[in-house]
Amino acid sequence: MGTQNTATIDFGSTPVEEASFAIVDANLSGLTYAEAWFMLDSTATNTTLDHEIANALIKVACSISATTLTANCFVEAGLVTGQFSLRYVAN
Repeated sequence: MGTQNTATIDFGSTPVEEASFAIVDANLSGLTYAEAWFMLDSTATNTTLDHEIANALIKVACSISATTLTANCFVEAGLVTGQFSLRYVAN
């Protein structure tokens, strides 16, 4: 398993059911597989409970191109706003 990294992603203030985030990380060069999940912590706009709910209701599909990880987030029920801490690892 590769090194775990953290990025803050922001869905904005308008509720959405899906969003994509480009995370630039030079350590991704040459890697082909990544996975991501929401950390159980808080940010400026969302609490620890919000992060726990995000883990249950938001699915993250990742892809890597050169040094950029794209995290495509899909909400299974409801809408989402605000910032979240996303933990990711690539191999």
